[in-house]
Order: sequence, then C-alpha cells, then structure tokens
Amino acid sequence: MKTVIAYESQNQQSVLKLVQAIEKQYPVTLLDVTKTRSADLSEYDLIGFASEIEDGMFYRDIASFAANWMPRDKKIFFLYTCPVKRPDYCEELEGTAHFKNCEVVGKYGCLGEEGKSGFKLFGTKNWSHPNSDEIHEAVKFYAGLIGEKAPEPTSKKHKK
Repeated sequence: MKTVIAYESQNQQSVLKLVQAIEKQYPVTLLDVTKTRSADLSEYDLIGFASEIEDGMFYRDIASFAANWMPRDKKIFFLYTCPVKRPDYCEELEGTAHFKNCEVVGKYGCLGEEGKSGFKLFGTKNWSHPNSDEIHEAVKFYAGLIGEKAPEPTSKKHKK
C-alpha cells in the first residue's frame, strides 16, 4: 500500500518524532507542508495528515494543505500530538475528508510538548512527550492501518 504522510511540525517537533518512527519501520513518503506548498497525492493509496495541536486545532498550514490537495475518494488518517487529550481535534480535517468523499480510517493522538517559544514563565507542559511508548503506539497504529503487526520496541526486548 503506497502511503504518504503530510505533516507540519513546529518548534517542539513532537509530531515529527511520530512520523519519523513510522518511516523508519515502513516505506512511507513524508511530506513537510511548510516546505512543499502543493502536491499531487492521487498516486497514494493511503494519506496521512499529521500536526501538533495548537488552540484546539491542527496547524493552519496542514489544514490548508489538506483542503487544497487532499484528493477525492481516498483512505485518510490523522496523527497528532496535543497538550490535553480530547477526541475532537480532527473535526476540521474530517469535514474536508467528508467533502472530498474520503474514508477516515483512523486517528492517533498522544500528548506532546506544547508552547511555540522556548520561553514559558512556568516551563512547558508535557515536556517528556511523546515518550517511547507513545511513539511505539503510533507505529502500531500505522501497522494496523496497513494490516501488519508492528515490530516490538527495541527498548523492551529482553536478552536471553
């Protein structure tokens, strides 16, 4: 199954950790929407959109990219990192997918470090996220989408 993941990851780079972990295990194409403003995604069977969450939504560039370049009649999934877990972060992109007659086949979100700038009066929130378990869960999520079993995390293998 030919897959592309269009992503936007800003200062904390938390969603980049998820998509790079997937790319390390599976042959996916990563597309940074801050560097590529247009793309023909019609050749892909499965299309992912990934972003950190800010002000309760995916970043504007990824939402705009999805609205402009999401092809019709495709299988779509979403990945995100967020400051607080809630089920409704994907609503805007789900609306775009519905409008384009795409099937949303899954969503994966986990905690991620928040804060646009390096300076916060009381520090950043979720500074240790996504952690290795959350990153592995993202890989498992993707493996499930393509009908495969995810490899075991290297940190949990026991030597005999």
